[in-house]
Amino acid sequence: MPSRVKAASVRRRPQQRRARETVEAVLDAVIRILKREGSSAMTTNHIAEVAGVSIGSVYQYFPDKRAIFIALHERHIREIDRVIQSALVEHARSSLEDLIRALIEAMIEAHKTDPELYELLFTEVPHKADGAREFAVRLHGVFLLAISARARELKKGRDLDSVVFVVTHMVDALSHGAVLRRPAGLSLAAAREEIVRAVMAYLRA
Repeated sequence: MPSRVKAASVRRRPQQRRARETVEAVLDAVIRILKREGSSAMTTNHIAEVAGVSIGSVYQYFPDKRAIFIALHERHIREIDRVIQSALVEHARSSLEDLIRALIEAMIEAHKTDPELYELLFTEVPHKADGAREFAVRLHGVFLLAISARARELKKGRDLDSVVFVVTHMVDALSHGAVLRRPAGLSLAAAREEIVRAVMAYLRA
């Protein structure tokens, strides 16, 4: 039974441009529905109507709502991947503090464009556990590469994997918090600098 349930949620991957446009239209429609009406209004008929596609087109790429949720999270993760990799390349020769600041800023920038959407992704859209783990592994790899190349800036004897584990989760959690839950009197720029200060204090400890 579990294998049949899992198979039912596997969606067809669009190959042609028109197919990719259909998928994007469906995902954009889901976001509009989430923002206006909440997850309870997410029926396949309503999604098709808002997307301007046939119900058959929705089912062609998304056999159920779980597949849509997975696709939303995958798209979000791809966006975060892109900005993180760009920051890593741009600051390849920067100091540890400058690189950490750039990575934190990249995370914040990626979420501040549409904070309402990302709040919905965290509160109304069920997470795909496997995707979250995959992203955590990739993010860990990014920080491992960044910090190991600057290990001379750390105190001797520190376990690099432990350091990277803590820093990765600090940056992830605090960047989300800065965009979605910071106090009214705290600007985004000030929040970013506080995160940099906290991460660097840990790294220099």
